[in-house]
Amino acid sequence: MTSVTEVFDDQQKELCAIIVMRAMLEDYCAEKAVSFEEAFLEFAASKAYFMLFDFTTGLWREGPDYLRDTFVADIR
Repeated sequence: MTSVTEVFDDQQKELCAIIVMRAMLEDYCAEKAVSFEEAFLEFAASKAYFMLFDFTTGLWREGPDYLRDTFVADIR
């Protein structure tokens, strides 16, 4: 049996992270009735933001709901 290992470079990981972050923030803004800028600034100051862009954590591979759970747990 052959297994395929996908290799992503840092630029691709960053793009994935940005897409997941944006989707998460759009959902967060809609639910909390806050502006995107306000939500982004709050997120950018969180541990979840730094984890997202520390590609060794693998958080960039997860979906917006998982990222949001990580973010919300961080701000509690």
